[in-house]
Amino acid sequence: MFSIIGLINSYLGYININVKLKNRVYTALGTVGNFYLLYVAYRFLVNGFLVRGLLFILAFFVIAYFLYLNIFYFFTSKRARFDFSPWLEAKLGMKPKEEPADKRRSGPQAGFVQTNGLFEGETTLPAKLECSTAEKQALNEIVAQLETQGYLKLNYGGYSDREIFKLAKTKKKNIYALNDPVALPYFELVHEDNHLELYGGINQIEERKLGRIQSVGLMPVAEVERKYSLFVAAAVIQGGAYKFAGRSTAMHEEGPYDLKIQVAYRKKNDSQV
Repeated sequence: MFSIIGLINSYLGYININVKLKNRVYTALGTVGNFYLLYVAYRFLVNGFLVRGLLFILAFFVIAYFLYLNIFYFFTSKRARFDFSPWLEAKLGMKPKEEPADKRRSGPQAGFVQTNGLFEGETTLPAKLECSTAEKQALNEIVAQLETQGYLKLNYGGYSDREIFKLAKTKKKNIYALNDPVALPYFELVHEDNHLELYGGINQIEERKLGRIQSVGLMPVAEVERKYSLFVAAAVIQGGAYKFAGRSTAMHEEGPYDLKIQVAYRKKNDSQV
């Protein structure tokens, strides 16, 4: 029985799935294994091995307690009533590793307020961008270039793991390595094959195709373009790796980067329609 559970556990290690989902699977496997332990204890008692049977029953209750904590933590949004892990952390002096002082937050990241010009008197709306796998990979590579050149920092805003844990637990949200959205240094809209494509990068020479505009506001882009001229006003990078509050420390999870787009529009005159 335990060999089967161990085999499943080893296979899960090769699968890249969400940490919380994986822990749910581990909790379910642990529950099955724990009841098998209870069965083994029963067999010991039936065959007259009282000490071994009682020890196995004791182990069953200890493991059941931790499974109880995991079920509350990974399957519900409630807190277990008899969770002594915070008390244990305080007594043993356990705390997350602090970040070095030179990685502390020193101010807003470069490029955060950058736009593609000033659109005074124009109206802007958010645009929905559809990205292929290759375009998502291109964005990842651009982020890596920008980090190398010091344009952005993936240091969780300079917060230590302890501060991240407190923030994530208090605000009940993820804390991203890219703490604030950062504008692409260069971006433009290009018409290609009756579609509106977004290009961007660290500069115009090294621009990459990053996605296709699908809608502006609540309207399909094709419908908007019949009456309006469109201009990309801002394109900011967000998302990526993040940390969230575990039971007693900050947990790490990888996530995709994406672009938040603002599009300015101006009504076409009769000659343009």
